[in-house]
This record gives sequence, structure tokens and C-alpha cells, in this order.
Amino acid sequence: MTLVSILGDFHSSILPVYYQFRNNIKNHIIIYDDFKCDVKEAKNIIKGIKNFNKKYNLDIKTHIHCIDEDSYEAINKTIEFIESNSKKISKLYINTTDGLSNINTLIGLKLLPLGANLISYDRFDNEVNIISSKTMKTYKVDQIIPIQDHFLLRNIVVDSVSDKKYAKKFKNEIFDLFEKRHKEFKIFANYVQESNNPNIENKDFKSINKIMKKMGLENLKTNQSLITGGLFEYYIYLKLLDLDYDDIEIGVSVKKYIDEINFIPNEFDILIMKENHLHMIECKFTKNIKLENIVYKYMGLKSLLDDDGKMCILTSHKNPINLETNKNPMDYQPYKRASANKILLKGNPLNNIDKFILEIRDYFQL
Repeated sequence: MTLVSILGDFHSSILPVYYQFRNNIKNHIIIYDDFKCDVKEAKNIIKGIKNFNKKYNLDIKTHIHCIDEDSYEAINKTIEFIESNSKKISKLYINTTDGLSNINTLIGLKLLPLGANLISYDRFDNEVNIISSKTMKTYKVDQIIPIQDHFLLRNIVVDSVSDKKYAKKFKNEIFDLFEKRHKEFKIFANYVQESNNPNIENKDFKSINKIMKKMGLENLKTNQSLITGGLFEYYIYLKLLDLDYDDIEIGVSVKKYIDEINFIPNEFDILIMKENHLHMIECKFTKNIKLENIVYKYMGLKSLLDDDGKMCILTSHKNPINLETNKNPMDYQPYKRASANKILLKGNPLNNIDKFILEIRDYFQL
């Protein structure tokens, strides 16, 4: 099989198709425009795909072709390039999902009558339509990209992930902290955060100290970030386990390289993959954040995850009571801005955790 991937505005839309057919592909032809921004993004995808192939020992030859999308002559030369790297035309599949219509049209007009096939990926239904000169067939994409491979294919380095086994091992203790003792634990976490030299023997938190020892968190200073935030992430993660997702990770630290040396680090609390859409839940176990700032931050990070993914941000703020009925356009601006950008901004879920989990299920369609 020869797969042609035409890069356009939503580069990650080629990846589910590539992943679905990865074990059948012998030649992979990547076509991208010569516009400066497109070249930069295309190089990330190309490098990511090559690293993915190396990781899984996939014997796939990658052919790269840069094109001036506004040139009829350039598109014809692209068609010649495709034909020269395709051993059998009936085994040629051209993913037209992301390419501009002029490129797709001319390639289709030329190669479809010769026996080639066109692929159109519906990223909302996670289906592919495979079109030949005589038929069109629709298939569900059943090979879902794992979260870490999603980043790898986009040339984003996963630096570390939190230990899900630890969360499961101490499930009862974590539930105890957040369901039976969450008010006491909140005070305890603030104490750990504010104290320069927190001491496990503080007599005001005997029951919490006992749980900390059982979980191996005696050294509060060393485990400060886990106590003041990480355990809350574990709790939400554990409450999500019965939902219908394809992959889930917690505490994911990544690096997006700008060049060979410089990179931008980011960390995501909970990531959920569902039918090749990557969703995120950010858990802030504190009121000490400005809602406007955190909404702007994650608006900027959306493209790092998934163009069509959704986000949820949890804080310790109270949920607004009359958000839906309030008619003042200047009220609740962070919540309205978040909603307009596919971000669900929520207050403390601990008061009704079951209701929150149902809301998450419906919001992410899990």
C-alpha cells in the first residue's frame, strides 16, 4: 500500500489514517505547501512520523514533496512524483482530508480513473470514506492512537507521566482524603504549601498524618507537589475509570521543541483519548488562581493537544448559580470565554462528585 498524506490547515487530521493503516503501508508520500508556516509545521509531522516508525520498527519508506499549491504546473509535477513512487496504482490511497480543494481535485481527476483510491477522514465521527472510480465505502476507524503516540507523531516529547498504578494501589486512601476528610485535608494541604519546613508530626492532623505514612508520603517537603495537587488529580482520575474512553494518562509533562536546543515545557493533569480526540482536565486544588489567566493559558494550549479536543478546568471557586440566566454581558466573563472555546470551567466538584462525573461523561462523550 502507498499512502499519500496531503497536509493542510489541520495537520493532525492525517495521523488517524496513518495509524489505522500503518501495518499495510510500504510507501508514505507526504505533500505540503511551500508557505513558511506550513513548512515549519510539516517538518514537525514528518519528524514525528519518522520517530514513530523507528519506535515500532515499521519498514515504511517516507517520501517528501513540497509544492506551490497555487501552481497548476506544480500540481502536475506532484502527480508525476506520486506515480513514480507508487508500484501499483490500485494500491495507491490518497488522503485528501486536509489538502486544499484545488490539489485534491486535480489529483483525483488524474489518478482516480487510473485505479487509485481517495480517502476522506471524518474526524467528528472517526470514520473513513474510501472512494474509487466505481464505489464509496465507509469504515469506522478502530485503531485509536494512544496518548503518548499522539504526541510522538506530532514531534512533541513526552518527558514524564504520573504513576497510575500508585493511584490504584492507594485508591481507598485517596477516596478517604477527598470524600470523608476533604475539608480537613484542604487545610492540611494549605499547611504543607505554606510551611517552610513541614513536619509530619504536626499534632493538628493526626488522621491525615496516618494516611500520609501509609502512602509513603512521610516527607511532606519532598512530596509537597503531590500532596497539594497531585493527589487531587489521582482522585479525579480514579473517578473516571468506569467511563468509556480509549486511553487515559495523568501528570503528563511534554516538551515542544522550537529548534534543536530550545523547547517549551507544559504539563497536563489528566488527558483522555476518545476516538482520536484528545481531551484534557486541569485540576486546580486551590482558589489562588485568576480565572481569566488560566482560561487564556489553555486557550493557547488547545492546538498543542487536538484541534477538536475539549478541555475542563477544575478550581476551588464556587460554581456561579445563575450563569445560564444572567443577562448582563459583563458578568462571568471567564466562564463565557471558556465556553466559547470548548473549555468547561468548573468550581469545586467535591460537593457532588457523582454529578460532576456524569457531566464530564456527557461533555467528552465518554
